[in-house]
Amino acid sequence: MSDLPRSFISRAAALLQRACAVAGSRHVLSPALSLGVCVLLLIVLQHLSQAVDYRSVIRHLRHLTAGEWSAALGATILSYIALVGRDAVGLRYIGKAVPRAALWIGATAGSALGNATGFGALTGGAVRARVYAVADVTPAQIGRMTVFTSVSLALALVLMTALGMLCDARTLAPMLHSPTGALAWGGAALLTVLGLLTLACGKQTRQIRTRWSWLSFDVPARRDFIEQVLLAVLDVVAAGLALWALLPHAQVGFVSFITIYAAAMLLGLIGHTPGGVGVFEAAMVFALGGSVQTHSMVAALLAYRAIYFGLPLIVSAGLLAGFEGRALKKHLPLHHAATVSQLAPLFLSLVTFVVGGMLVISSATPAFWQRIAILRDFVPLWVLESSQMLCSVVGVALLFVARGLSRRLDAAWWLTLGLAVVSLALSLTKGLAFVEAGVLTTLIVLLVATRSRFNRRSSLFAEPFTAGWLVSVAMVLMLAVWVMLFAFRDVPYTRDLWWQFAFDERAPRALRATLAASLFAATFAFWQLLRPAAGRFVKPVKQDLDDAARIFRAQERSDAGLALMGDKSFLFSESRKAFLMYAKYGRTWAALHDPVGPRAEWAELISKFVALAHTHGGRAAFYQVRANALPLYLDAGLTLMKLGEEAHVVLDEFDLKGSHRAHLRYALKRGERDGFAVEVIEPARVPESIATLREISDGWLDSRDAREKSFSVAAFTEDYLAAQSVMLVRQNGAPVAFVTFMTTDLNTEATVGVMRHVPQASPYAMEYLFTQLALHLKHAGFRSLSLGIAPFSGMSPTPLASRWHRLANIVWRFGGRFYNFRGLRAFKSKFQPQWEPRYLAASGSVGVFFTLADLSLLAGGRRS
Repeated sequence: MSDLPRSFISRAAALLQRACAVAGSRHVLSPALSLGVCVLLLIVLQHLSQAVDYRSVIRHLRHLTAGEWSAALGATILSYIALVGRDAVGLRYIGKAVPRAALWIGATAGSALGNATGFGALTGGAVRARVYAVADVTPAQIGRMTVFTSVSLALALVLMTALGMLCDARTLAPMLHSPTGALAWGGAALLTVLGLLTLACGKQTRQIRTRWSWLSFDVPARRDFIEQVLLAVLDVVAAGLALWALLPHAQVGFVSFITIYAAAMLLGLIGHTPGGVGVFEAAMVFALGGSVQTHSMVAALLAYRAIYFGLPLIVSAGLLAGFEGRALKKHLPLHHAATVSQLAPLFLSLVTFVVGGMLVISSATPAFWQRIAILRDFVPLWVLESSQMLCSVVGVALLFVARGLSRRLDAAWWLTLGLAVVSLALSLTKGLAFVEAGVLTTLIVLLVATRSRFNRRSSLFAEPFTAGWLVSVAMVLMLAVWVMLFAFRDVPYTRDLWWQFAFDERAPRALRATLAASLFAATFAFWQLLRPAAGRFVKPVKQDLDDAARIFRAQERSDAGLALMGDKSFLFSESRKAFLMYAKYGRTWAALHDPVGPRAEWAELISKFVALAHTHGGRAAFYQVRANALPLYLDAGLTLMKLGEEAHVVLDEFDLKGSHRAHLRYALKRGERDGFAVEVIEPARVPESIATLREISDGWLDSRDAREKSFSVAAFTEDYLAAQSVMLVRQNGAPVAFVTFMTTDLNTEATVGVMRHVPQASPYAMEYLFTQLALHLKHAGFRSLSLGIAPFSGMSPTPLASRWHRLANIVWRFGGRFYNFRGLRAFKSKFQPQWEPRYLAASGSVGVFFTLADLSLLAGGRRS
């Protein structure tokens, strides 16, 4: 062990310590229990499937008639109508009424999500809370309603089980391996309990309060209780009918079947697996194994899962996506419809996860040989082989990307769309899987319909995946492995299987695809576990702000005054004589400008900042750095990229003489003719004029439908303006424009800060203002005035220019419809400035472009 690097040992120790610290957390304990339950269920399924043949299951699925599918679909629709009725009674129980459209959306979408994920009281309740908020239903009231409906469902299942035990004890006894008398007496006892509960309900809902709030509840009115239980019975009967319609009818009676179905459903609720999966199937196969052929039972259960759980989930996502259009918005007020439509990302996330699981599991099963034979004449073997493997990997990628959809991330939407399109093509080239292609097409349509809902620009992996999500992915992979072993049970395993490539070698293809999916998932999971904590942006404390202000005022560079905005953190040198100001978004740790303070301490600060970013798994970036400091950034291993040029007016040479200043002289004369006059407000007097300046600023922002920027752009904040001087322009006594300018105690350089004007101001107002500012600073003894950067300017597309220079030149030439790059430089050029290049120094090469995207978000006020 002594030969191991210390860094590896410390990393392993830190990881072990981190694992021990969270091992007792409920966020880890619950997923661990779910994983344990999954392992146990797979063991049970392995035992129950010993007599089941995969080909027989697929054959039975393919021979289900249109009439059987239609009957199952009709029963599913009836069940969901009953669910809507249950929600209506539940709302009456809490004394609320909602619009009909909201009731249908809330009931169907909430039930679909609850059925598919398990923990329906929480997941479905969250959906209902969002939808029923249109009628001012509070989360507390939703909680009461959810408890009422959940308890009623459990009692309905008990009622159905009890009636079956009492009325059909002779048929059920051999199935359940129990005495007939015990079943009958047990059913009678359960019915007695239910009768007593009904009698305990009065004509009106009444409250029962105890000294323990968690033990306080509302006893429903007898009418509400009976209606809710009966509707729950109808719901369960219809749901059971959907499964029964898919079974060979002659082999089991409906009364016996629905009793077993209710008991299995109750066990599924207790098991709390997603949708009761595994527990419900095991109970049904165990109870009906002697009456129904096992392969028929398994096929019916698979079809039932698809039509009762999968289809409503997709339909709910489609209904929520429909709120994007006018067709459904007319049923609810516009702002309520927008609120409801925000649930679409949650459902689309779940649909994407299910689709990813479908791709992984289907890649572990044999394709139909008839379709392989068709492909054999058109597709090379290597295309078939790689398609199945890639389809499995893409499925795993969808399992992870689905989390980004639930967070409404723009990047997740684009990546999901791309993966769906790729997997659509792969599903056809790997075996003409038309059902998969249809599901993927539906996913693509839903993604396109809900595009506007995914508007959050953030890194997909800025936050680590939760243990619950990683365990869910692991459960899908475990199920895929089990399905593969089940499907190829008759294929003896040998090492040679890994290297067998042929059109008719379906087992080796499935083996390689499952391995590829597992390796991809394991690699991603380990990367997530081993990556360092991302770190978070922390606002500076007062002492840091005071020290930064002291350092800023003692040096020459006036643009460092942006440090006083309070929206950036600080990194000080050991002597606290120099500092860097920075902010963080996603993985980008961005320092603004070069270090501020003695140049001798710059190299230390740059290295320290790069190390800080790398410690947290981030990218270090230095934004708008000067040319004379580039060797320091190259020594730190950073990549350089030119951003544009900054305009510096040399005040010693500035005057209004000559033909090249004619436009400035005209601006001054035009301003005097229009009644313009300037007033310089010193920092001590700025608080007195804040209201006037605020009025101009708000008018300017409103006219452009804009909001305050930050980071590299000066923003209107009272504390920040109070630290600067202001030049105010009045027209006939009325304030119409202003500009703030940052200076240091050395009074050698000034930098323009916040500049605003009223919407109706003269077109010469800002030119007049800047000319007066330059003249004022020259008379005050300043040597330079910075007018800020002109992005993408000064980049010539020479044959030896980099690709970035060529791209930037294209943006400069043709990007005018998005931002007036040329106009900005043309305005600043009127003052005959010296143009100084500004650069971006960032980690890596490809990461530079991600850094630019994060920097634009930082300027917009984003932090992480």
